[in-house]
Amino acid sequence: MKTSRMRPAFALAVLALSTVVLGGCDDEEDDGPSDAEVATEALRRISDDALTELPDDVPADLLRVSMGGADYDLRELLSRAPGSRPSARIVAAYQTVSTPLDAPPLGTSSASLPTDVTPSAPAAQVYECRNSLGLFAWSFLRPEAGLRPLTTEPVVGLETLILDHFRYPGGIDYGPPTGTPPIGPAWRVSAAALNQGVPTSGQSLFIGAADASVPNGAENVPLLRLSNAARIDTGLPSDVFSRTTSDGSQRGYVLRLNTLGGIAPTSGCAGAADEGKLERVPYTADYYFLEVQTPR
Repeated sequence: MKTSRMRPAFALAVLALSTVVLGGCDDEEDDGPSDAEVATEALRRISDDALTELPDDVPADLLRVSMGGADYDLRELLSRAPGSRPSARIVAAYQTVSTPLDAPPLGTSSASLPTDVTPSAPAAQVYECRNSLGLFAWSFLRPEAGLRPLTTEPVVGLETLILDHFRYPGGIDYGPPTGTPPIGPAWRVSAAALNQGVPTSGQSLFIGAADASVPNGAENVPLLRLSNAARIDTGLPSDVFSRTTSDGSQRGYVLRLNTLGGIAPTSGCAGAADEGKLERVPYTADYYFLEVQTPR
């Protein structure tokens, strides 16, 4: 991967989070920033210190997008001056890691359900043995992964966040700004310190739908481009992440790159005794979230 250009560090904010301030005549120690302040700043750092360039080997088919009847290259759009139209920026980038120990529930306080994921397990593509008209075969069910930010600087306070990747089940309200999202691959950042006592709050969720695929060898799941179908927040600061939605003025894309492993099993799904069996196939991948300012 080519070395990325580094954005200016938000030095004052980091200093404020890492320095113990002494005050008052009696030399009592200030408690320092609250957990909520630390979590909020960690969220900002994920975005503000995100990588600014894509890897050199991204296939052209994943970079070519159409807007307003014209074709554009995402890498070229990233090189344009901020604020110009069209242009692009990397909102965040993540690498898969093991699933979280205790993933928070989904939804709202009135309608929630736990995330269907294996805790503290290697990142995996999960397959289910299914019967279709007497033919048994492995069918992709969902991804299960934790996420680690790829940034130009270490993220102070990262331990206050839970980041995971799974398949959103659909059918439940999640909250503003888009309400009930569709079924699909989902990426989430959660901050318990920002949930204001409601476990299903303090989260930002991205839902994507694949629109381009490129093979990456017989042993690896393909490289993908996903278009964002929804972005939902519940109790997070509105400027933590880009408004990555297709609303006419902005478009959001997710690129799944550098995949390794994760292909469906080749045995173990042969008859009725195997139906419903699940198989976790370990994999790794990088996910880049891109915001595109569309032409006026």
